[in-house]
Amino acid sequence: MVNIKLEVADTPKTVKLFLENAYLKEYTCRVLKIIRDRGSRAYIVLDKSIFHPRGGGQPSDLGIIMKGAKKFEVRKVLEINGVLVHYGKLIGSNFTNGELVKCILNWKLRYSIMRFHTAGHILDYALMKVYGRTVNTLDAFHGPPTAYIHYEGKMPTEEKINEIEAAANEIVAKRIPVKIKYVNRENLYDFAFNAPNLNRLPKSNKYRIVIIENVNGIPCTGTHVANTGEIGRIIVSKCERTEAGFKLNYIVE
Repeated sequence: MVNIKLEVADTPKTVKLFLENAYLKEYTCRVLKIIRDRGSRAYIVLDKSIFHPRGGGQPSDLGIIMKGAKKFEVRKVLEINGVLVHYGKLIGSNFTNGELVKCILNWKLRYSIMRFHTAGHILDYALMKVYGRTVNTLDAFHGPPTAYIHYEGKMPTEEKINEIEAAANEIVAKRIPVKIKYVNRENLYDFAFNAPNLNRLPKSNKYRIVIIENVNGIPCTGTHVANTGEIGRIIVSKCERTEAGFKLNYIVE
């Protein structure tokens, strides 16, 4: 069985193209390493990647890596100490180290994730508005078909759920730009605001903040739409009690 952590231990960190441009659908990258698994399955490491790994509440991007008749179906992406590892199935002959290949994102899935994830940030704001305070989260999944955010605290009543949904869609309707800003630790609280879990934020020299003006600024490495109007309508589909709080399920349409 492949020890993928050991295999990529000496590999340079991947340049994450999606952090600067979430709308990048295709890009030419260089193969750094290919690790064969059983049969036609393999792991591929590139110098750069447009594929977001599973993590931070997002599902993994999917897509294709190809050159001529050679093709690799990206079925999941992992991050190991800053190295993105693309796992999937080889079709045709193998790639070679140093080869330039074309990466093509499953854009329909990615754009859906971008809408879901941005909606999740807006729901954090909507809960703060309805509860009168920031509500910390325990975990989340921002992807189709149904996303959820697991919040701490008392489960909202049906009336409050309606208020949360209305507050969220008010932000959507305003078509507010969604911006990205990198800040150092000393300036974190100048740009991070109305954000859950700030007290649990890992220490870092630099933070990527997703800012929706007058709504919130949340440290996040996920992919987001450029304008809240792109989300469509946010619908709270279900709310269920848990031992630690409540899980708010939502869809966008």
